[in-house]
Amino acid sequence: MTQKQRIAKRRADMPKPYRGIYDKAMSGQSKTAAIHAFCLECMGWRREEVRRCESYSCPLYLYKPYGFSNQVNGGADFAPESTKDDAEVS
Repeated sequence: MTQKQRIAKRRADMPKPYRGIYDKAMSGQSKTAAIHAFCLECMGWRREEVRRCESYSCPLYLYKPYGFSNQVNGGADFAPESTKDDAEVS
């Protein structure tokens, strides 16, 4: 199966309302569209689930769409999971 065929199959398998954002992401026109499409697919194409995402270790968490607040964990400021300085890691 070619890349074009894989993309077409993936597009056909997703809900119709999200195909436009997927097309925009796959065209390379928008990094934001790529993040939105990724988050939606990760959460089963449910916007409300993206909004409630608590996957703090996801590298895209700070960029997630649909009402992200810069605060998590009941109002505590977002902080990295590790406070160790990279220089300290051997």
